[in-house]
Amino acid sequence: MARVRKQVELLEFADDLHTDDVTPLRAFLAARMSELVEAQPEGTSARLAAARLAEVTASDCIFLSDVLVAWEDVVLEGRKDEPGWTQRMRQDAMLWWRRLCVTAEMFGDHPDHRSRWRPLRYMNLAHAELIAELTDEAGGVYGDGAHP
Repeated sequence: MARVRKQVELLEFADDLHTDDVTPLRAFLAARMSELVEAQPEGTSARLAAARLAEVTASDCIFLSDVLVAWEDVVLEGRKDEPGWTQRMRQDAMLWWRRLCVTAEMFGDHPDHRSRWRPLRYMNLAHAELIAELTDEAGGVYGDGAHP
């Protein structure tokens, strides 16, 4: 019997992402990009640029979904702390999600935009704790000293 990862209600870390998070974002972006294309006059370079942006955005969604499908297997197999490719998948999920969320934020005033679509600062809890240690009370990586 296949194990299933439980989807979290509030996205905090890249490790929380599921392919089910990408599906509504992809639909939202496809609709907004279609509106952009249609708003440009037929046969103009502006329309061509808008159509190309729509294609790139759709490709970004597909790529992120593919990464998350592979990541799902890594998590369910208990291999998420392995170095190498698994770490790269974790980083890619975070980076590509950010890219899509920044694009969606351009349409943040649209009624279908969801607050869930926001860039995530950390890959996982360990990453958040590491960053907190590096930037503790002194407010920076170098403490109260100057950059070396």
